[in-house]
Amino acid sequence: MSFREKNYRQIIARSSEGNRFALTLFTLAIAVFVILFSKVPLIQIFSVIPHPSIISIAIFYWSLSDPERLSIYSLFFIGLFADLLLISPIGVGFLIYLGLHYFVIAQRTTLLNSGLTAKLAFFSLVMIFLYFIVFFLAWYSHGSFPAVKTIIVPCLATIICFIPFYRLFEIIDNLVFPSGLRG
Repeated sequence: MSFREKNYRQIIARSSEGNRFALTLFTLAIAVFVILFSKVPLIQIFSVIPHPSIISIAIFYWSLSDPERLSIYSLFFIGLFADLLLISPIGVGFLIYLGLHYFVIAQRTTLLNSGLTAKLAFFSLVMIFLYFIVFFLAWYSHGSFPAVKTIIVPCLATIICFIPFYRLFEIIDNLVFPSGLRG
């Protein structure tokens, strides 16, 4: 009668928690890599090096596909790491990524039932709104308005990079963690 004494649900829950931990570690490792990759200067447009915010695309994808993967602590550390690399006021990146995460969660059911073009339109509107906030936060922290091209060029570069990187994150996520392991 040892079969009845074992609690198989507990074993399944433990493996699911282990998979959740692995997903979180994988997410943070990819986030650090993406932030470092996006800071590589490739071209110069209007005397501005457009660092597209690929991490914003990743946060959009992760918030849409598995919102429990990103906690407020992981968003804080991702934002802190991005702020330290950009030499921007500490907390600006966190506010942007937190805002993006909660905008996506608020519209999650609508976005899951829509196509990639609708996701691009929603992402574009949210990015324009968040970069507008960055523009005013830069004005507040430096005392004068920054050049508009320093805000518009990275915003447009991020919007242009949305579809290929969204598909890339989708492919990587499905290859590394098939749907059976996500628990």
